[in-house]
Amino acid sequence: MKRIISLVMVIVMLSLLAFVSVYAESAIDVTIDGKAQSYDVMPVIVDSRTLVPMRGIFEALGATIEWDDTTKTVTGTKGDIKVTLQIGNKEAKVNDSTVSLDVPATIVSDRTMVPVRFISESLGCKVDWDDATKTVIINSSKEKLAKLVSEFHRPVPTEFTKSSSMDDLIFYGQPDIAEQEKIYANIKSMGEVVCTTDEFMAGLKDVQGPQFGNYEVIDVEGQPFSKSLKITCNEVPEKSSKFIVRTSATPEKNPGDGVKKEDMMLFAFRFRLLEGGNANGRGEVQIQIEHPETFKKALFQKISAGKDWEIVYMPFTGVKDATSIGIRPGFAKQVIELGGVEIVNMGPDFDAAKFPRSAEEIPELKEDAPWRKDAIDRIEKIRKGDFSVIVKDKDGNVIPDAEVELDMFEHEFQFGTAFNNAVNTDETYAKNFIRQFNTGVETNDTKWGPFEGPKRNQAIAQFETAVNKGIKYMRGHCLFWERPLSSSGGQWLTPEYMYTDEIMSGNAREKFDEYCRAHVEDICTFFKDKVTEWDVVNEIVASTDHRDVYGVEIYKLWFDWARQYAGDDCVLYYNETAHHDPMYFTRIEELIEIGADFDALGLQSHYDGTMRMPSEVMKLHDDLRKYGKRLKVTEYSNSISDIYLQGNYMRDMLIVTFAEELMDGFVMWGFNDANLFANFSPMYDNDWNLKPSGLVWEDMVYNKWWTKNAKAKTDAEGKATIRGYYGDYDVTVTANGKTQTAMVAFHKGYDNVLEITLD
Repeated sequence: MKRIISLVMVIVMLSLLAFVSVYAESAIDVTIDGKAQSYDVMPVIVDSRTLVPMRGIFEALGATIEWDDTTKTVTGTKGDIKVTLQIGNKEAKVNDSTVSLDVPATIVSDRTMVPVRFISESLGCKVDWDDATKTVIINSSKEKLAKLVSEFHRPVPTEFTKSSSMDDLIFYGQPDIAEQEKIYANIKSMGEVVCTTDEFMAGLKDVQGPQFGNYEVIDVEGQPFSKSLKITCNEVPEKSSKFIVRTSATPEKNPGDGVKKEDMMLFAFRFRLLEGGNANGRGEVQIQIEHPETFKKALFQKISAGKDWEIVYMPFTGVKDATSIGIRPGFAKQVIELGGVEIVNMGPDFDAAKFPRSAEEIPELKEDAPWRKDAIDRIEKIRKGDFSVIVKDKDGNVIPDAEVELDMFEHEFQFGTAFNNAVNTDETYAKNFIRQFNTGVETNDTKWGPFEGPKRNQAIAQFETAVNKGIKYMRGHCLFWERPLSSSGGQWLTPEYMYTDEIMSGNAREKFDEYCRAHVEDICTFFKDKVTEWDVVNEIVASTDHRDVYGVEIYKLWFDWARQYAGDDCVLYYNETAHHDPMYFTRIEELIEIGADFDALGLQSHYDGTMRMPSEVMKLHDDLRKYGKRLKVTEYSNSISDIYLQGNYMRDMLIVTFAEELMDGFVMWGFNDANLFANFSPMYDNDWNLKPSGLVWEDMVYNKWWTKNAKAKTDAEGKATIRGYYGDYDVTVTANGKTQTAMVAFHKGYDNVLEITLD
């Protein structure tokens, strides 16, 4: 069943009480589990929405109902789901989540009328519409338990340095500045300084974007350098790329020689705020080192500083001939100062963990950050439920004082990663993949070009290995990415024939549709009932090659075909990397306007050059709530060299994600340094040493959010109730010298009552 049991779906409500457009529709029928429903007031249409009597629909779906006449508020409760509506109010609540509605509940013929789809889907039912018979078809789950999809028990982490309490989180402290300076001095003695302060200052060019600010080189006293760069930002640009200070100095050993992709380098400088600053009272800049023609970046990292000089260390590597150095200061009205700039080349194979660490302190990642307590409280409410076990003997008599134990063996929440063919060629890779994740997505080979071309068999083999080794959830990525070539230019991501002059002329719509439909039919049919969800469109903020030719309506067809060939149970996604761009919301609204059949929004979450703070990410979640779509982090990355800052960021991004009720998963885009599109992975280094962020992952996912050894005794009615995280469990019951075991899915939206008979 599609994840309609989600607590907040597309909410359809009714117009204002005194001004609604209401008319009876005698032809409208409602069925629940095949049984026709009869109401004392017939269903009506309110602004194109079907309304039914409040009490009739709630009770038919097994919910208890409460009416507060003072506030004109109705509350329906079923299991752990509570739906609250108020007459005339365009906001409803599902548990603790507030949802904006199209129109509010209203009264018709002295009856409180509520939208049938909203109520049904909120209570875990599937709703369909048969236009031929004008019938609303509701299928409810009569099961007390979710279906157990897999009995596989992955070899998950079991040893931890912290307790399972959410009051006992891992925090990595700030480095000792003097010690880091000693490390830097040693680094310089081992490497080669390829860019000095004098070279950097002498090479400064005219500012890009003089309307936003300017710079000057000034004298400095009391520092190990005599000149500094003073930058003033008078006006914040719409995009940081509009205001850049560049230098002709490069990280090359010899001018014109370029740089090797394998060389590990360190960009070091000192930085302080003189005036203004961001909301936290700190100066903020972004350093970039990129290829001068392709703009592919070896370094693209933000840093902030207070009024005192702070030392910054930024390792970088991985991009051949990335020689163009720039500074982006346009993040606040501010006056900042930089000095002591040096770049040290350590050559290939240098261990990035040996570089010195910056001492930047980020307020929202500190141990006492106030946002975190509220998020942890939300996790307790939305990610845990009460699981009941009723114990009886073979004659049906309840057994009191039976010992009941619950041990989780898999999460309902999807914790995953992108993976590649190393799952079939590298035993260590495969072992750690299965150990850490219950969800997988192929990095490249299920994209249209590779799958239709040379990678089809490899993609299938990777998929089968992942599933056979115990991956429970498989994502499909992606059906359409309107981009011709990979970043390297060596692979067609979309087949070359989709970029012929004929197709791109706009005069071949029939052929264009034929190609698109055949592709969807091929891959979705092959993986039907195996892939649980598909990214149907990918990165359509920036990549719109075919939309620009054939119009936005092609997206509706793509989603329709995906539904047709992937099936009703497959969750269909719009996946996006630019989800902090205002255009993202425009794209979502376009999809809704054209009637695209999509269920969820994939937030890629590549927080490499820019680490979005928890408050920013939570605001994004809040802003997306109005669309009523499920959410998922689909491609998390945090390619920074400071492994301890990376660990602190991992902790809080996991908390922010798990605390959002609309979220169904957290998937990273690769998990070890040797098999990653970026330089630094979130989990393992090249030698499979677990990084601090990897330790955080294990502590949060398998220690803090994993219910184990939970015990209780049955009461006089033979019932024991234990609160735990939603997931799959081993249940052990012992009484009167007998023991019975069972595997069961305790998932959100179900009654979660298990009956066990001791023979």
